[in-house]
Amino acid sequence: MKDTFFITTPIYYTNWVPHIGNAYSSIIADTISKYQKISWKKIKFSTWVDENSQKAIYSAQNLWMDIMPYLDMMAKKHKAVWDWLDIKYTDFIRTTELMHHKFVREVLQKSFDNWDIYEWEYEWMYCVWCEVFKKEEDLVYLNKTSKITFPITKSVVETENIIKVCPDHLTVPDKIKEKNYFFKLSKYQQFLEDFYIDNPKFIIPNDRYNEVKAFVKRWLDDFSISRETNKFGIKLPFDETQVTYVWYDALFNYLTVCQSWDDMNFWPADLHVVGKDIIRFHAIYWPAMLKSAGYKLPKQILTTGFFTVDWQKISKSLWNAIDPVEFSEKYSKDLLTLYILSSFNIWQDWDFDQKQAILTYNAKLANNLGNLVNRVLVLALKMNLKDWLNWILDNNINDKLDNYKFYYNNYVKEYSLKDLLDLSFKFLDDLNKFADTKQPWQTIKEEEKQDETRDILYTLAEWLRQVWLNLYPFFSEKMWEMFNKLWLENYVEQLEAWKLVDLRKKQEVFNIKEKGEILFKRIEVE
Repeated sequence: MKDTFFITTPIYYTNWVPHIGNAYSSIIADTISKYQKISWKKIKFSTWVDENSQKAIYSAQNLWMDIMPYLDMMAKKHKAVWDWLDIKYTDFIRTTELMHHKFVREVLQKSFDNWDIYEWEYEWMYCVWCEVFKKEEDLVYLNKTSKITFPITKSVVETENIIKVCPDHLTVPDKIKEKNYFFKLSKYQQFLEDFYIDNPKFIIPNDRYNEVKAFVKRWLDDFSISRETNKFGIKLPFDETQVTYVWYDALFNYLTVCQSWDDMNFWPADLHVVGKDIIRFHAIYWPAMLKSAGYKLPKQILTTGFFTVDWQKISKSLWNAIDPVEFSEKYSKDLLTLYILSSFNIWQDWDFDQKQAILTYNAKLANNLGNLVNRVLVLALKMNLKDWLNWILDNNINDKLDNYKFYYNNYVKEYSLKDLLDLSFKFLDDLNKFADTKQPWQTIKEEEKQDETRDILYTLAEWLRQVWLNLYPFFSEKMWEMFNKLWLENYVEQLEAWKLVDLRKKQEVFNIKEKGEILFKRIEVE
């Protein structure tokens, strides 16, 4: 029996086609999912669009469209992006789906029956783009220049006003006064504090976990879970004049996909991948809501840092997004994957640099890996090597291979994708140095050293095979082509049949029949 592994992306807003920041989270989840799949795990990998929101209605109105045709159009665009980027999700869920509405109403009723939901009238500021209520201390000051034109003289005067805005979207929040229903988050303060003590690895990285624990200790406010002015969404089962908003609607999507009889064993989720701007809702609100409704809590939350362009958070209102499909078409998906996963640790903030992305690709994939593969293929073809099987016992390089395997397995458990890539390319550096030391391009010229040359080439080919197995979750298509270059048939089929461990242990026989095309071509910096 295979173990299960359930991983989720963030819940993406439907009012915009996924940008490169969204692709960052999805590629992280996809890479982890692919590794778990080839490692004897039954995978559930879910991604979604959050459709029951006021911003979706605004976006539809701006296009003079009815809301459902608009949402259908945007859902297709989201799926098209993920499919083009080869994101191998198993579930794509929309919050407008009937099964989700039915499930959320059941959950709301459970929390209401548990005396965890109550009615209250309030007046707060609300950022429609964040879909979050804001306090005064959450806002930042912004100088806004306005132009006033006098109708008679036609003269123009510029004035400066200091306004307070949402720091992420630089827009002034709406002031809302409503009678809504609230969730008793404050009731679960002690439960959360105890849970954090009992589950010290609940949030990755640890410093983000410490921030969450410190926030909880300061005291928790109850939060609104409905809107009386909104009419589009999931109606409360105990008051159908209001619809639930954001967190009960969106977060329970993670559980909606586990309601069928054959999917229930996937819950609790093994890993939520979320941005640090929504970690509070996933690490505080979400556990309390699950506890209230009687469900188990997720095992871990992996928090990404902010992905910025020109050091500004990606935002529709700022028009600074990069299209991941357009970028990948211009360069390659491998370049995109390598750069966003190897430049910084997942939980760090960092800024996208197109030139650095190209330089990273050229150095690691085109030069380091590509050139070594080319060397082995050219020399093996010169020697007409077929079905050859023998390697050099070099203690120095064998020790490095053992270290490579050991640390790779450790980094996998920690979801340290940057470390996994760094480790792999460091070992490729060692292989290049080994080749430079043994110089098979010289020994091949000497008749008495043909056996030695053959053994050197086999050694390099075998160690390259080990690297390719480890890089398969990152660059699946290219690694499949690499396997074919050494005539390693059915490797992808065996990997997809969960046989990574068996392939690592296998003593392989190589057949090199042709050099083929260069798989990682250098890209010129513009």
